[in-house]
Formats: sequence, C-alpha cells, structure tokens
Amino acid sequence: MSEIRFVDTTVRDGSQSLWAIGMRTEMILPIAQRLDDAGFDAIEIMATSFEKKMIRDLQEDPWERLVEVRKRVNKTPLRMIRGRQLAAFQITPDVIEDLWYERMAAMGIRQIRLSDSSNTPDGWHKNMARAREVGIDVIINLIFSLSDKHSDEYYARRAREAAKLQPHRICLKDPGALLTPERVRTLAPIVLANAGTIPVEFHTHCNTGLGLLCALEAVRAGIHILNTAVPPLAESSSNPSLFDVVRNARAMGHHPQIDEEILRPVETHFREIAQREGLPLGAPAAYDAQHYQHQVPGGMISNLRFQLGAAGLADKLPAVLEEIARVRTDFGFPIMVTPYSQFVGAQAVLNVLTGERYKQVSDEIIQYAAGGWGKEESESIQPDVRDNILSRARAKTLATQIYRQPTLQEVRARYGGSGVSDDDLLLNFFTGADQVAEMRQACQRRLDGQAAQGLRSLIEKLGKSRSVRYIHIRRGDKMVSMQARA
Repeated sequence: MSEIRFVDTTVRDGSQSLWAIGMRTEMILPIAQRLDDAGFDAIEIMATSFEKKMIRDLQEDPWERLVEVRKRVNKTPLRMIRGRQLAAFQITPDVIEDLWYERMAAMGIRQIRLSDSSNTPDGWHKNMARAREVGIDVIINLIFSLSDKHSDEYYARRAREAAKLQPHRICLKDPGALLTPERVRTLAPIVLANAGTIPVEFHTHCNTGLGLLCALEAVRAGIHILNTAVPPLAESSSNPSLFDVVRNARAMGHHPQIDEEILRPVETHFREIAQREGLPLGAPAAYDAQHYQHQVPGGMISNLRFQLGAAGLADKLPAVLEEIARVRTDFGFPIMVTPYSQFVGAQAVLNVLTGERYKQVSDEIIQYAAGGWGKEESESIQPDVRDNILSRARAKTLATQIYRQPTLQEVRARYGGSGVSDDDLLLNFFTGADQVAEMRQACQRRLDGQAAQGLRSLIEKLGKSRSVRYIHIRRGDKMVSMQARA
C-alpha cells in the first residue's frame, strides 16, 4: 500500500476555524520545534486574513511571528495561504503584491497555497509568476462548490488548466465542508486524472461530521497528501484530526509518514491553553443538512458567531444563515470562499438587521455587481437584484472611479511616508498606520512589564540567598544599591 503524507494546519486553519484567529504567537513558539520534527510536508503558519486581526485585536506583529517561528522550524517548509487579492476585500496595487512576495520569501515562507475566488486561471497565473520570481512554490487550490455549474466537467477542465501552469501541487480544497464520501469517490479520480503528473493534496473541514470519512475516501481514490490538524484544534469547523486519519489509514494498510507520538505534547499544550482561556475545543460535529444550503466555510462561521455574539445578536445567527443561502442564490452561486463568502455573509447580515433585502449594500457588493470582481461574477447575478444594486447613487459614483495602478512612491506616501520600512508599509496597508502604531506601543508595554516582573523576581530570589549581601543595579550613570539586613 502507499505512503500517506501530511500538511499541518493546526496553527493556521485550527486557529482560524475554532478560535477566530485568537491564537497568540506565545502559544505557538513552545511547540514549533515539535511540529518541525514530526515529518510534515509543510506547516501552514498564517493566511492573509491574519494580519488585521493580529494587529487590531491581539496587538501583535504578524511579521515577528513569521521570524520567530522560522527560528524554530528549519526543516519543514512554512506555508502561507492567500486569495486572489492580497487584502481580500479590496483591489491590491501591483507594487504591493510584488513587495509582499519579496518580503514573504525573505521571512522564510517557502510555499503559498493560492485560492482564486472563482477558480479563474488568470488569477492563478498572475500570482504564480510573482511567487516564482522570489523562489516560492505555489499550491493551486481547486475549490469545491455545490451548484449546477460546478459539475464533473467543470472540475476536469479547471484541473487541466491548473496543471498547465506546472504548480508545485494542486489542492482539492473543500473549505465549506460540502464534500461527502460519495462525492469524493466520483470527484477525486477526475481531478487526479486531469492533474497529470502534478501531485494532488486534499483539504476538507468537519462541519457536517464527514471530514474524516472524506479524507479516507480521498486516500482510497489515490490522493496521498492530506491536510490535518492536531486536536483540540481539529474537528468541529476545523480540519480532520491527524491522529484519527493516521490510525485509520494505518488500519487500511497504508504507511503514514508522520511521527504522531512527538505531537502528543502539542495536543496537551493546546488543550491546556483552551481550558485556561475558555477557548473552544474541537469535537465531532453532528450532521447538518442546512449546511449544504448556506455553505459557510469553517473559518468564516466561527468569526460570524463571534461577531454577532459580541454585538449582542447571537440569536440572529439562524436567520442570517438562512438569508446567506438566499443571497447566494441571488448572486448566481458564487463559491463560498474569501472574499465572496464574506460579501454574501455581510449582505445577509444587513438584510436581516434592516428588515428589508438590499436596502443597504456595501461598496464591495456594488463593485461585484458592476463587474469589478470579474465578468462571470457580475453576469451571474439575478438581473432584478443587479439592477436594484446598480440603480443607487453610490453605484454611479463608484462607476466614475477608474482604477489606476499607483507607483511605489505613491504607495509609500499613502501608507506611511518616504521613510517607512517595507515591512511597516505592508502592515499599514492591511490595517492603517494608527493601528500599527498602537500595536507597537502595546508590544513595548508588554516587554517593559515582562522586564519589570523579571527584575522583581530576580531581586526576590537574590534576597532569599544567604550568600548575597549586596545588590547593585546600574542603568547608564544611575545606580541603586541594596544591602541585606544583618
């Protein structure tokens, strides 16, 4: 039987799907070397949705995370995840894209798993060219969706188009947990046959309780590279548990190429953190037929639940999910992946809270209807809905704004001035200079607090020692002396 290899998603998809990107860098560093030593093909460390959350809510520097993890991970490729646009919800200037790839390579990112919201080959091609220039390997996500147009022939054609680009791998990606074992049985052989010599990975979620079974069915079909997470950051809306997949694959006669025993302390580490901080523990999910109607992906549903709860609107979640299914139908069944899942979800929330469908729409929805996110996307919207969106005054204003590619100098002027570093320019682009400055101040306060606490602890320890009679503390030209009592 075959060897089965694994890509770890614990600190990326596990955090995103279960902890609403709430995992702090200090939670990752103690177990980073264990992940490196376990034998993974790659470790997913971050997605381009993380920067804003880390800066604004965690008040952490995303680039510091990459640098610190790379110090501890020197055998396994670190992988970043991104979509068609770098910031997901706005068109990214070319000079920002070029700079981002350059800096990711410099910080130790060796692989990019690339999604295009509509599986559009042109989107794949542009990003692959940039990645190759800086020596980063690209894994093209072939995103699964349910609708009449997402047929076997559709996936055969898109797999061939992806393979023509000669990526490092193709990933059959099921972000919405929409696959069933029966559908994997028919779809996986089609993708494999049309991928040719390009290796194929499999990525799914466990929202409906079928993630493990789908992963094992993918193995039976001939896909031998699987994306999994270490519990308690597996299952629920996250990815299948590494331990469950390994145990079952071994029982099927396969040879998992992973040292699961070195990962047992990783499970203990994150379970203790979850219990201490009141964070969710992944668990097997019950089957939910409604999930196949709204198709909300795992990473989004945890954020949606968190945001509604924070606004005191947790009771609105069932109505929002029902409305998401209706909005998706109105928009011609876009694939529910960033940013389209967020566009659809945000519009559904507005429809529910205002009590009138499409009474309010965002600029992104107007741009989508006007073709700014692609001709296929615009033409798929129900004509009456598109006319409603484009008839308002704001649509006319946006239609007059012609997008021009800015120069690097113009981008620097907009995001921090001529003296801004490349790294801070990118952070400013993701969130804004004010938020980045606040994050830096918070980081410094934490460092000062840790230093003060460490000094107090050292003085207390020395004070208990019978052999220490004097303590001298010098800083610059100032000195404080303490003498033990007789």
